[in-house]
Amino acid sequence: MKRFGTEGRLYPEDNYIVPRTKETADFIDRIKQGKYIVLFAPRQTGKTTFFRLALDALISEDLTYFPIQLNFEESENDTRPDFYRGLSEDICDEIETVFQGRGESPSEALLKFVE
Repeated sequence: MKRFGTEGRLYPEDNYIVPRTKETADFIDRIKQGKYIVLFAPRQTGKTTFFRLALDALISEDLTYFPIQLNFEESENDTRPDFYRGLSEDICDEIETVFQGRGESPSEALLKFVE
């Protein structure tokens, strides 16, 4: 049975969600054009849910995309060299996680780029 969610990520199979088909298509088009995207809205209005569902839609359209999640809160007090070292490690770890989840290996070109 579906329910209304008031906090955290919502899942279409468990929660009532307003489909944002037009906005999702626009989001995907912007990504494919290489544009930056900013989601700006008040708290608890569905930003994270929209973002994740839109990325799921993008991946279902085109597996050449592999979104990764980075959290900068943990590096708030890092020095610049530590920040960039950690960022590089996080990017590599996240890429590995995405491809492991897909049961695939990154291309040689991607592996070379990451190194």
